[in-house]
Amino acid sequence: MSRSLMPAPPTHLRWTPGPPTDLLARVAHGLREAKPLDEILDDIGDVLGNQDPPAGECQELDQRLRADLIRLTQIALAAGDEDPEVAVLLQRTDLLLTEDVSTDYQLTLGSLRRMASTANALLERLTKTGTIKEVE
Repeated sequence: MSRSLMPAPPTHLRWTPGPPTDLLARVAHGLREAKPLDEILDDIGDVLGNQDPPAGECQELDQRLRADLIRLTQIALAAGDEDPEVAVLLQRTDLLLTEDVSTDYQLTLGSLRRMASTANALLERLTKTGTIKEVE
């Protein structure tokens, strides 16, 4: 039987190109750069734990908690989470992210605690709504 007389393979078996390699590279890079959720819990614990963080660590904690809140916001928005409690927490997050960092230790500590408690509440709520798996 000659090759020209062979039937074409079924449509579902034909090869189709996958996503462009640059897209796959960007997705892989994003996954590598994403902070694991348990590290967000560590940041929360650093602020809400039994001991107040030293003044010298407050600036770094502020940056980490801001990044944590942004990451949790992105997760909620990407998942299309329409839970009313999540919406309230996202509004609170927006307000917290617009606050300036104070040079006064007590004011900074208060800001860190508000960010940490909001991140904690957002983690709990996103877990409860099934948007993320439980973090240990």
